[in-house]
Amino acid sequence: MMTPEIWVVIAAVCLGLAAVAGGLAISAVRGPWDAVAIGARGAALVVLVVALVASAIGQDQWTAADPRQAMLSLVVAMLAVHLVLAWRLGAGGAGPMVDIVALALSLVSVVAAQAGAPGLACTQQSSLFQAHWVLFSLGGGSVLVAGSAGLMLTLRKGLEWRGRDPRLPGWIPLYALLTQASILALVALGVGLLVGVCWAWQTSGLLAGSNPREVWVAVAWLATAMSLLAWQLDGHRGRWAAGLALMAAAAVLVGLLFPMDLG
Repeated sequence: MMTPEIWVVIAAVCLGLAAVAGGLAISAVRGPWDAVAIGARGAALVVLVVALVASAIGQDQWTAADPRQAMLSLVVAMLAVHLVLAWRLGAGGAGPMVDIVALALSLVSVVAAQAGAPGLACTQQSSLFQAHWVLFSLGGGSVLVAGSAGLMLTLRKGLEWRGRDPRLPGWIPLYALLTQASILALVALGVGLLVGVCWAWQTSGLLAGSNPREVWVAVAWLATAMSLLAWQLDGHRGRWAAGLALMAAAAVLVGLLFPMDLG
């Protein structure tokens, strides 16, 4: 059986192909580039799932204590959320940007992952502990999709400011992707935080655990909530929403790369 690293490299090749094909589609180069990008992105998702399963088998279970599994779970969630929302909205949205971010994070999971996860206490193997990290992965992936949409909006605005005619997805599909991903992230992260409170209360009698990652997740949740509320402003609503989505994505990445301490 191939190691998780080999599967991640294969997925990285698929993501690179998807990014190139998506770029060619945006550049209006003739060819079935949209279909190639979607196919390569879907193949990368399947391969990353296989890599995640292989990593979980190596650790005897899926656990957020393993940085490789945590990173791969985030990338899998991001690709899955983007594919579903792009299909639902009928637009490619921030496809190339999602591919680039997923490619970078996949390679980081190989380079920066520790040799192995520390042994887990019985309380950390409970269903509540696993459930709230599954929700964090789903919410974090959604935040990264919203952040990718924000990056595409920033790129589009920059090209227009320079007087160029950008052949990027339109404002409406990108704003729709940004909003839908933010709503999903708000729900998933919020429920994950509540489940984490229940787990902490059961294990320590406190309303918060000692894991610093959860603090960054809470920061990402607040930034995502403000991004959605920014649409109620009178001016520059899109800029505020995109900027706050990028702030939430940064919080998720900092929390994921934070020194391991699951308390």
